[in-house]
Amino acid sequence: MRDLSRRLSSRGVMRESVIARLIQHVASALNDYMDEPFKAHGLNTTLWTSMVVIYASQNHCLKPSELSVFMNSSRTNSTRVARELQRHGFVNRVADENDRRQLFLQLTPKGVTFVETFLPTRRAYIKHALEEFTAKEVDEFERLLHKLLHKLD
Repeated sequence: MRDLSRRLSSRGVMRESVIARLIQHVASALNDYMDEPFKAHGLNTTLWTSMVVIYASQNHCLKPSELSVFMNSSRTNSTRVARELQRHGFVNRVADENDRRQLFLQLTPKGVTFVETFLPTRRAYIKHALEEFTAKEVDEFERLLHKLLHKLD
């Protein structure tokens, strides 16, 4: 990175470029790390997070459009996620009693059991990733990530 920075700038190392590349590398490594415990179940972090969002909803039931908003993704992607979760037997599509045209995604008993069983494992996995940091460093890291995210929004 330093050699590239020197070639691109007569002022030496471009700190912003180094930080940007570090963020990209960390994001990629973190994504792989977070997906690892789900591979054995044919899932990934996106599918897991979608299940948790549905789990946290009243009656473990949520409109696909609401899932899209919570996941900050397109409706097309939410449809793909719903199909994948349905294929695994974790959700069913349920028609609204008042408006049969409206569908909900509802966790199946298998989905509820999976979320409840896997939550402690997931928390431990995240805790393990952060164990090299002090509590104060984790607080500061969280604050800085919020600050960056706010700036990018």
